[in-house]
Amino acid sequence: MAILLVEDEPLIREIMAESLADGGFEVIQVASGDEAVALMDQQPQPIEALVTDFHMPGQADGAEVAAQARIHYPQLPVIIASGRPDVIARVWDPELGYRFLGKPYLPRHLLAMLREALSASHA
Repeated sequence: MAILLVEDEPLIREIMAESLADGGFEVIQVASGDEAVALMDQQPQPIEALVTDFHMPGQADGAEVAAQARIHYPQLPVIIASGRPDVIARVWDPELGYRFLGKPYLPRHLLAMLREALSASHA
């Protein structure tokens, strides 16, 4: 199974994808929320977790991507990254069980949070 990585900044996406691959994960990369939603709607693939940026161009932001992912994968661990925690706080629903990763972050922070989320989902 793979990690779905949704990030509109090409350099950040590439660094995170490489870090996840180095951490032993298969990675499916997409450049927008709209692309992620279309991918999940057209051909849901087995994915183990979702890592998505919150603010992206297009119609689907990180919250929409996470909501669509939970339709296809109800127990999916979700990590939403943003450099604007003030904006996220206005729409954040702790009952959904999403994890927040503040930007900027180091690849090791993402890997640690991802491993923790996966452990919790398999417990």
